[in-house]
Amino acid sequence: MGNSWLEADRLALLGSHDQERAEAVPDDPRASPFWPADNPVVIAHINLLQGIINRLANNSASCKTWCLTLVAALLSLAGATHVPGIVTFALVPVVIFGFTDTMYLAQERAYRGLYRDVVRKIRGGSYALADVYEARAQFGFCRFCSALVSWSILPVYSGLIIAYLVAYFAGWLALLAVAGKST
Repeated sequence: MGNSWLEADRLALLGSHDQERAEAVPDDPRASPFWPADNPVVIAHINLLQGIINRLANNSASCKTWCLTLVAALLSLAGATHVPGIVTFALVPVVIFGFTDTMYLAQERAYRGLYRDVVRKIRGGSYALADVYEARAQFGFCRFCSALVSWSILPVYSGLIIAYLVAYFAGWLALLAVAGKST
Protein backbone atom coordinates (compact mmCIF):
# COMPACT_ATOMS: atom_id res chain seq x y z
CA MET A 1 0.00 0.00 0.00
CA GLY A 2 2.88 2.36 0.79
CA ASN A 3 4.43 1.94 -2.66
CA SER A 4 1.20 2.74 -4.47
CA TRP A 5 0.88 5.93 -2.43
CA LEU A 6 4.44 6.96 -3.29
CA GLU A 7 3.97 6.06 -6.95
CA ALA A 8 0.73 8.05 -7.08
CA ASP A 9 2.63 11.03 -5.64
CA ARG A 10 5.35 10.70 -8.25
CA LEU A 11 2.88 10.45 -11.14
CA ALA A 12 0.85 13.38 -9.84
CA LEU A 13 3.97 15.51 -9.54
CA LEU A 14 5.27 14.51 -12.95
CA GLY A 15 2.15 14.72 -15.06
CA SER A 16 4.06 13.07 -17.93
CA HIS A 17 6.80 10.56 -18.50
CA ASP A 18 9.47 13.15 -19.21
CA GLN A 19 12.87 11.69 -18.19
CA GLU A 20 14.41 14.98 -17.02
CA ARG A 21 11.46 15.73 -14.79
CA ALA A 22 11.50 12.17 -13.47
CA GLU A 23 15.07 12.65 -12.28
CA ALA A 24 14.23 15.99 -10.62
CA VAL A 25 11.42 14.49 -8.54
CA PRO A 26 12.71 12.60 -5.51
CA ASP A 27 11.80 8.92 -5.13
CA ASP A 28 10.22 9.60 -1.75
CA PRO A 29 7.91 12.64 -1.73
CA ARG A 30 8.02 12.45 2.05
CA ALA A 31 11.51 13.90 1.81
CA SER A 32 9.87 17.30 1.43
CA PRO A 33 9.60 19.23 4.71
CA PHE A 34 6.00 20.09 3.77
CA TRP A 35 4.84 16.52 3.09
CA PRO A 36 1.92 15.67 2.92
CA ALA A 37 0.73 19.28 2.60
CA ASP A 38 2.51 19.80 -0.73
CA ASN A 39 0.95 16.68 -2.26
CA PRO A 40 -1.41 17.60 -5.15
CA VAL A 41 -3.95 15.01 -3.98
CA VAL A 42 -4.05 16.53 -0.51
CA ILE A 43 -4.38 20.03 -1.96
CA ALA A 44 -7.26 18.85 -4.15
CA HIS A 45 -8.97 17.34 -1.10
CA ILE A 46 -8.64 20.59 0.85
CA ASN A 47 -9.93 22.57 -2.15
CA LEU A 48 -12.90 20.21 -2.44
CA LEU A 49 -13.85 20.78 1.20
CA GLN A 50 -13.39 24.54 0.85
CA GLY A 51 -15.63 24.54 -2.22
CA ILE A 52 -18.36 22.67 -0.35
CA ILE A 53 -18.15 25.09 2.56
CA ASN A 54 -18.33 28.11 0.23
CA ARG A 55 -21.36 26.74 -1.62
CA LEU A 56 -23.19 26.07 1.64
CA ALA A 57 -22.42 29.58 2.90
CA ASN A 58 -23.62 31.13 -0.37
CA ASN A 59 -26.82 29.08 -0.27
CA SER A 60 -27.44 30.21 3.29
CA ALA A 61 -27.11 33.85 2.26
CA SER A 62 -29.43 33.22 -0.69
CA CYS A 63 -32.07 31.81 1.67
CA LYS A 64 -32.13 35.06 3.61
CA THR A 65 -32.26 37.13 0.42
CA TRP A 66 -35.12 35.13 -1.07
CA CYS A 67 -37.05 35.06 2.19
CA LEU A 68 -36.90 38.82 2.68
CA THR A 69 -37.77 39.41 -0.98
CA LEU A 70 -40.82 37.14 -0.87
CA VAL A 71 -42.03 38.54 2.46
CA ALA A 72 -41.70 42.11 1.16
CA ALA A 73 -43.56 41.17 -2.04
CA LEU A 74 -46.39 39.54 -0.08
CA LEU A 75 -46.65 42.53 2.27
CA SER A 76 -46.81 44.86 -0.72
CA LEU A 77 -49.49 42.69 -2.30
CA ALA A 78 -51.48 42.69 0.94
CA GLY A 79 -51.26 46.47 1.11
CA ALA A 80 -52.26 46.94 -2.51
CA THR A 81 -55.21 44.53 -2.41
CA HIS A 82 -56.26 45.35 1.19
CA VAL A 83 -56.42 41.65 2.05
CA PRO A 84 -54.79 41.10 5.46
CA GLY A 85 -54.81 37.31 5.01
CA ILE A 86 -51.94 37.60 2.55
CA VAL A 87 -49.75 38.86 5.39
CA THR A 88 -50.40 35.61 7.26
CA PHE A 89 -49.36 33.69 4.16
CA ALA A 90 -46.02 35.54 4.37
CA LEU A 91 -45.15 33.28 7.30
CA VAL A 92 -44.86 30.31 4.93
CA PRO A 93 -41.63 31.47 3.24
CA VAL A 94 -40.26 32.51 6.64
CA VAL A 95 -40.69 29.00 8.01
CA ILE A 96 -39.53 27.22 4.84
CA PHE A 97 -36.47 29.38 4.26
CA GLY A 98 -35.69 29.42 7.98
CA PHE A 99 -35.58 25.61 8.04
CA THR A 100 -33.56 25.44 4.82
CA ASP A 101 -31.13 28.09 6.03
CA THR A 102 -30.68 26.24 9.32
CA MET A 103 -29.89 23.03 7.43
CA TYR A 104 -27.32 24.83 5.26
CA LEU A 105 -25.65 26.35 8.32
CA ALA A 106 -25.60 23.04 10.18
CA GLN A 107 -24.06 21.32 7.14
CA GLU A 108 -21.54 24.14 6.74
CA ARG A 109 -20.48 23.76 10.37
CA ALA A 110 -20.17 19.99 9.91
CA TYR A 111 -17.92 20.48 6.88
CA ARG A 112 -15.86 23.05 8.76
CA GLY A 113 -15.31 20.39 11.41
CA LEU A 114 -14.27 17.87 8.77
CA TYR A 115 -11.94 20.48 7.25
CA ARG A 116 -10.34 21.09 10.68
CA ASP A 117 -9.90 17.33 11.17
CA VAL A 118 -8.23 16.90 7.78
CA VAL A 119 -5.91 19.86 8.39
CA ARG A 120 -5.07 18.48 11.83
CA LYS A 121 -4.13 15.13 10.23
CA ILE A 122 -2.00 16.88 7.62
CA ARG A 123 -0.17 18.90 10.25
CA GLY A 124 0.29 15.85 12.43
CA GLY A 125 1.61 13.76 9.55
CA SER A 126 -1.10 11.13 10.00
CA TYR A 127 -2.93 11.90 6.73
CA ALA A 128 -3.25 8.59 4.87
CA LEU A 129 -4.40 7.43 1.46
CA ALA A 130 -7.80 6.46 2.90
CA ASP A 131 -8.33 10.06 4.08
CA VAL A 132 -8.32 11.32 0.47
CA TYR A 133 -11.83 9.98 -0.05
CA GLU A 134 -13.25 11.46 3.16
CA ALA A 135 -15.82 14.04 2.05
CA ARG A 136 -18.81 13.19 4.23
CA ALA A 137 -19.27 15.38 7.26
CA GLN A 138 -20.95 14.09 10.41
CA PHE A 139 -24.36 15.73 10.76
CA GLY A 140 -26.80 15.32 13.61
CA PHE A 141 -29.70 16.80 15.50
CA CYS A 142 -27.38 18.65 17.90
CA ARG A 143 -25.73 20.48 15.00
CA PHE A 144 -29.18 21.43 13.69
CA CYS A 145 -30.23 22.81 17.09
CA SER A 146 -26.97 24.70 17.44
CA ALA A 147 -27.45 26.25 14.00
CA LEU A 148 -31.06 27.12 14.79
CA VAL A 149 -30.03 29.35 17.70
CA SER A 150 -27.04 30.91 15.92
CA TRP A 151 -26.72 34.64 15.46
CA SER A 152 -27.27 34.34 11.71
CA ILE A 153 -30.53 32.37 11.91
CA LEU A 154 -32.45 33.19 15.08
CA PRO A 155 -32.59 37.01 14.81
CA VAL A 156 -33.57 37.03 11.15
CA TYR A 157 -36.37 34.50 11.09
CA SER A 158 -37.65 34.93 14.63
CA GLY A 159 -37.59 38.68 14.05
CA LEU A 160 -39.92 38.28 11.08
CA ILE A 161 -42.25 36.02 13.06
CA ILE A 162 -42.26 38.39 16.05
CA ALA A 163 -42.97 41.36 13.76
CA TYR A 164 -45.97 39.47 12.36
CA LEU A 165 -47.24 38.60 15.85
CA VAL A 166 -46.89 42.20 17.02
CA ALA A 167 -48.77 43.45 13.94
CA TYR A 168 -51.47 40.82 14.44
CA PHE A 169 -52.07 41.45 18.15
CA ALA A 170 -51.79 45.23 17.79
CA GLY A 171 -54.52 45.16 15.17
CA TRP A 172 -52.36 46.56 12.40
CA LEU A 173 -53.42 43.80 9.99
CA ALA A 174 -57.03 44.89 10.32
CA LEU A 175 -56.02 48.38 9.14
CA LEU A 176 -55.34 46.91 5.71
CA ALA A 177 -58.96 45.77 5.39
CA VAL A 178 -60.35 49.06 6.74
CA ALA A 179 -58.25 51.08 4.33
CA GLY A 180 -59.67 48.97 1.49
CA LYS A 181 -63.31 49.57 2.48
CA SER A 182 -62.90 53.35 2.69
CA THR A 183 -61.79 53.67 -0.93
